[in-house]
Amino acid sequence: MSDLQDTGFWSRFWSRLTGRTQLKKGDTSYPFDSYLSSGGAVVSPETALKLSAVWACVKLRAETISTLPLHLYDSNKKIAKDHGLYRVLHDSPNADMCASEFWQIQSACLDLWGNAYSYITRRNDRSVISLEPLFPSEMVKKRLKDGGFEYHYTENGKVKIYTDDEILHFKGFTLDGYVGLSAIQFFAQTIGMQFDANNQAQDWFKNGLKVGGFLETGEQTLTGEQRTRMRNHLAEFSKPENSGKYMILEAGMKLASASAIRINPIDAQLLESRYFGIEEICRAFGVPPQLIGHTNKASSWASSLEQTNQGFLTYSLNPQLVRYEQTISRKLLLPQDKYKYRPKFAVDGLLRANNTARADFYVKMTQNGLYTRNEVRELEDMPRAEDPTADQLMVQMQMVPLGQDQGKPSE
Repeated sequence: MSDLQDTGFWSRFWSRLTGRTQLKKGDTSYPFDSYLSSGGAVVSPETALKLSAVWACVKLRAETISTLPLHLYDSNKKIAKDHGLYRVLHDSPNADMCASEFWQIQSACLDLWGNAYSYITRRNDRSVISLEPLFPSEMVKKRLKDGGFEYHYTENGKVKIYTDDEILHFKGFTLDGYVGLSAIQFFAQTIGMQFDANNQAQDWFKNGLKVGGFLETGEQTLTGEQRTRMRNHLAEFSKPENSGKYMILEAGMKLASASAIRINPIDAQLLESRYFGIEEICRAFGVPPQLIGHTNKASSWASSLEQTNQGFLTYSLNPQLVRYEQTISRKLLLPQDKYKYRPKFAVDGLLRANNTARADFYVKMTQNGLYTRNEVRELEDMPRAEDPTADQLMVQMQMVPLGQDQGKPSE
């Protein structure tokens, strides 16, 4: 039976183009394939990266998340370095990549396809050995009629079926909790228009910003040979290397309109549409435009880098980080460990732009007995102080150890 005669062919084809926002029982979710813009540009996760705005947004989010340390804390809020999962999450998820590379891949796949998949290798006791990233473009998720899930992964022309317990599935923005939605797919028209605007600008610059016009010959009529020669001369004159040069008009010819021979891209709103397209792409990924180098009066909403970083962390990164943490707890922690340990990204490094505010924060925390001096030094990546009082909580009055009698000298 041919593909066109297959009863499921058109449903799979349409699903790849339009996407499936909800995965009901018995349904199948296919990865986003491509979208054809009105100008003929093919929009896919790979081609979208050729736009500088898409590249910058995806790269910024992925590299920022990859620099955030992921720790595993116990019930006493201490880092559980002795737990087997800590090494996988914090140091090396597999033998071929470090943690930074792994989380960069997860973030990029989420932004481009809306989903990120990894194969979980386990020991006999179900503890995790490693996490191997899988290409989301080759993954098909199927929800069975009983509510369970299967993952069909194509590799080297062969399809392998994984169970739900074997796959770590991170989702982007989702409407059903089962499949994430691709920003590239749902903003494909906007991205396609940006491709079309860039292609139009390239054509105009290639032609020296010149467009077709009219030549007046008066009452004279050119022969076929003369018209052919004239067209050849015009084609030669229109080449980029002849931009700015003069063309000789013979036999009484003159331009019908001097303004018709040249067009101002500003009048054609080409630049405005390209600027607007960049802001639309930033809006799709939740990235402040100034963080990718797009600055103007409309986009400069924060008065300082610290406020920009805070907004970027709060509204763009934090929702994704929380999904990472909760998915790890659900899929990778053993049942007896789920309420004893919790993964947590350290985001303090993103808020270090303002040295004055940070120093004032540390002073208040140490003087009110909330941080020890060694805890502050650790946050600043400084070696621990050898003074034994550096590990004691202090209060502001005389800066003595917390709990010591204020009326008696310390022994």
